[in-house]
Amino acid sequence: MVPPFSSFDQAEDRFKDMAWGQVLVTPFELGAWALLEPMGEQNHAPQLCWIRPDLLGCVWMAGTGEGTAGMSVFLSLLGSEGGCWSEPQKISKDVERSEQNPLLFVSDRCLHLIHSAQLVRNPADRSNLEASSSFSMQWTAVLRHQRLALEGLDPADPGTWLAEAWSPPADLFDDPAFCRNPPYPLENGNWLLPIYRSLEAGGAFGHDHSEMVRLDSSGQCLDQPFGIPESTGRVHGSVVASRDGKELLQFFRSRLADQIYRSVSTDDGVTWSAPVPTLLPNNNSSIQACRLESGRLAMIFNRFGLAPDPAASGEQQEWGEARWPRTRWPLSIAISDDDGLHWPWIRDIDTGFGFCGPMNWDLNGQLAYPTLIEGRPGELHVAYSWAGRQAIRYVTLRELEVIGYALDASAFGSF
Repeated sequence: MVPPFSSFDQAEDRFKDMAWGQVLVTPFELGAWALLEPMGEQNHAPQLCWIRPDLLGCVWMAGTGEGTAGMSVFLSLLGSEGGCWSEPQKISKDVERSEQNPLLFVSDRCLHLIHSAQLVRNPADRSNLEASSSFSMQWTAVLRHQRLALEGLDPADPGTWLAEAWSPPADLFDDPAFCRNPPYPLENGNWLLPIYRSLEAGGAFGHDHSEMVRLDSSGQCLDQPFGIPESTGRVHGSVVASRDGKELLQFFRSRLADQIYRSVSTDDGVTWSAPVPTLLPNNNSSIQACRLESGRLAMIFNRFGLAPDPAASGEQQEWGEARWPRTRWPLSIAISDDDGLHWPWIRDIDTGFGFCGPMNWDLNGQLAYPTLIEGRPGELHVAYSWAGRQAIRYVTLRELEVIGYALDASAFGSF
């Protein structure tokens, strides 16, 4: 019997038309998107930054894995013309440490880079594992600062922005610390940088807690970091202004993998309230908040969380080991009209590869550590670790595509 024909034999292969970094608009994919060229086995923790109105930067860490030598910071640029992200360039400088969690901001006519740099683990050393303690080495991390003069920066000439063009790295302060989200600009020209302490004591990150450090316009510390009250287990602070501009809000990842938490400052970040849970779930993975031109507040996060630990029984949680559901999908954007008290609009922007069930759960590919900024009013720019850190995926979409509007079939064009 002759077998039926296969459509695979007739299908036209369009993958050959794609290139790393090329910005595409395709049917059935949300927004305009691109995959940035991978620079290692793992590509993780991107941050977006408007360097100039005509130049968008994306920075991330790439290499063989967290905690390994050669994990470095890379930068790619997207200009207003050409429609393609530039070839990524390594911009960090310490090949003996694991350089992680980079962030960018522009101040004093310079582009500033802050990232963590930790001692690397020795795979042959099993003492930490045998002692049932954390093997992450994050308690050895220091925060480092580099800057690059923006005058003469040419995205078409990699020599103007590769590592040699940046200032030598300098430690922000002496104590071990980690960062994730970029600093918040104050009206006086200073910056508020959220940091967190990842300590060896207590096991796998359950005793992590958040602090804040003030930076001047040159990126130098103005004073010693100060704590966020009752922030044990609340990390990756993301700071935005309240809608009326009278307060600052800070949102946190939760080491208990339960919910996103929220704190308020009424004195320009000098003091903060104890974080309280919001209505949004959290899976013990990174988040970022963004105040939009419309006045609304946007949050990018993984729409998954665990129920509160029943062992707490309504009492104060005794922190120790963190909770790790490992489910880092779907990736979603939520929008609030009341400073994060309620989130009536939520849209999944990436659900992974669609694998479900215990036999193929790990095949879905984690979507993690997203970054979210606004460009033109109502235009949202997103980047995140895609498909289990295989690459960084960039997406730009409109606020209305999250809030929802009548679907017009003509939006798909003719094909």
